[in-house]
Amino acid sequence: MAEAFKDLLNATTVAATGRMLATGGSLAEEAFVARATAGLDKLELKARVRHVADAIRAALPGPWPQAVDALVRSLPPPYEGEDRLSAGLFLWPVATVVEVYGLEHPELSLPALRAITQHASAEFAIRPYLVRWPDQAWVAAEAWSRDTSLHVRRLASEGTRPRLPWGQRLAASVADPSRGLALIERLVDDPSAYVRRSVANHLGDVAKDHPALAVEVARRWLPGRRRLVEHALRDLLKKGHPGALELLGHAGHIAVGEVAVSPAEAVPGGSVEVTATLTGAGTARVDLVWAWPSPRGWASKTFRGAVRQLSQGESWQFRQRLSLRPVTTRPLRPGEQRVFLRVNGQDHGPATFIL
Repeated sequence: MAEAFKDLLNATTVAATGRMLATGGSLAEEAFVARATAGLDKLELKARVRHVADAIRAALPGPWPQAVDALVRSLPPPYEGEDRLSAGLFLWPVATVVEVYGLEHPELSLPALRAITQHASAEFAIRPYLVRWPDQAWVAAEAWSRDTSLHVRRLASEGTRPRLPWGQRLAASVADPSRGLALIERLVDDPSAYVRRSVANHLGDVAKDHPALAVEVARRWLPGRRRLVEHALRDLLKKGHPGALELLGHAGHIAVGEVAVSPAEAVPGGSVEVTATLTGAGTARVDLVWAWPSPRGWASKTFRGAVRQLSQGESWQFRQRLSLRPVTTRPLRPGEQRVFLRVNGQDHGPATFIL
């Protein structure tokens, strides 16, 4: 079984953090390790991060100017790769120290986040500053969008997303995303795919609250950035948003035959196959909608199916397997299950099976 993500932040990585920070000359390494590892294994991921961050702050010198200087001086050379999941996880608590304890000193803490993000993303840590000190934080983010470091440029986009998963929601940007949109316009053609993916995710956040605006921005970005636009509008496309479908050419006269699912009964951990015959002319985008009983009625999830160009009168025997593997975000509910095919925004079916 794969190691749980939370378990990557453990006694070994805490010890590595202690050795690194001790090079700054101001951290009591032994006291830090003892405090940080006490009870660590019983905590979930974000609680572990905060626990280690509190231990770091307790081991640093008192006044924040001295503490943040010690943190920054202790950092190793910037990480050059794009995938920092394992390389930078042990430094997530360092960013959290600045997030929690440096908030009243933006003039010192924002430059520290720029330094830290080159090792472990500061996308969560910047968000309280955007709320508490919006003018200073946005000026910093706009400067970061022109930085020579791809990690700093990514922070400019990712840290200012209105609805960053796991992060504090930016209510002001949810209401008015214009400042963030102006920022990602400068990054849409960034040489790093890592940064461009963040740009797409940022626009995808905007699409949740301002779908027409997101489609308008995406229209300006086409035709040369189709992959980025498809990723940005993925939720709108799965929901069948007419403007998003039209923009990407998912249209035509598509007839859908009977939607079928087999077997008629299935068990958790198994799978079912969904089939239908599509006939017509145009580009058919097919998504699969699985609905199940819940305490409040019916809940559902939409899965990406396929896109296919059909010529006049051509038939497409669509088939897709639906996994019934349990996942924490989608509890399996026994009883009747419903499956629809969403073809260019229109739902067909349902076919049913018993779980």
